[in-house]
Amino acid sequence: MSEKETIIQAVRDSECFKAEVIYAERGGYKIALEPRLYKVLEDDLVRVVFPAAPSYMEEGTVLAVTCLYDRAKGYNIYGHTICAGAGVNVLLRAVYAPLGGAHPQSGNAGPKAIMKFTEVKKGLWGRFYLEDLELGNAEAGARYVRGFWKALDRMFGGGVLMNVPEDWHWKGD
Repeated sequence: MSEKETIIQAVRDSECFKAEVIYAERGGYKIALEPRLYKVLEDDLVRVVFPAAPSYMEEGTVLAVTCLYDRAKGYNIYGHTICAGAGVNVLLRAVYAPLGGAHPQSGNAGPKAIMKFTEVKKGLWGRFYLEDLELGNAEAGARYVRGFWKALDRMFGGGVLMNVPEDWHWKGD
């Protein structure tokens, strides 16, 4: 088994990941066990993000579970949901806070990428509201999800998505 496969399995086996999956399932969300994003970061950390398959898009819809794995300690530090909407998690808003040190890119590029991602996520949500009226929830939701993953990939420097469905269609109504 490769190091990547070992880390992914360790994340899936961790109690914090299992707790987030159970939490998401209580709301009717299914979390995939194959990650959509895997990125080795500075300080021997690895970001692993598992997608959800929401059936209806609204603010607070679970899009993914993100985890931060410490290779040196062989431990999944945390897992938490990423939800739809203009807001982002607190650590992304507090770019320079001590707990926010797992930046998606090295040096100054990391905080800049985070700030850009938060603005893109806000823009995507504004566009979703308009498209929901014009195109319906399923198509607007599909566009939002595609935009979210594209923005997340760019935040991490690009080319880090994996297990992306060939058709990339929304699983909604």
